Amino acid sequence: MHRFNQLRLRIESTFTTVLLALLIVLVFAAAVLRWVGVSIVWSVDTAQFLFTWLCFVGADLAYYHHKHMGVDLLKNRLNPKAVCVLEIIITLLVMAFVASVFYYGMKLSIANYVRKFNALPISYSFATIAAPIGCFLIFLTGVEQLWDNIKAFRTCANAATK
Repeated sequence: MHRFNQLRLRIESTFTTVLLALLIVLVFAAAVLRWVGVSIVWSVDTAQFLFTWLCFVGADLAYYHHKHMGVDLLKNRLNPKAVCVLEIIITLLVMAFVASVFYYGMKLSIANYVRKFNALPISYSFATIAAPIGCFLIFLTGVEQLWDNIKAFRTCANAATK
């Protein structure tokens, strides 16, 4: 499982890097061209599409590397065993949340199948499907982190009994 996650994270990292580069180039080019009087009609829809995917896939990378915002006030006041329990509870809550977003995101993507972008000839569900796919990736990361949290709890419990 660990090798699979490492490969998945490398692919996600490359994917988000490419998306960010494309987004920057597109927005910059559209701004410069608009300044000289040429409008790229499809640039706003394309930027929205790229940004949606960047956010949801990037959220998994941030979650894996523990880069999401957190509040350590409570955590710093607890003993190590209680911190391990808290980490397990938080991971389970995150997994439940992304599972619900996955479910409703799939419903939204199906509902948006007939809707088209204003200036692009593609279905809007190609953008809305980013939410359930990103949440599925976060769920996979949560499974790995839950496993790590359970192992850390066992270590804390064994250290407390000695």
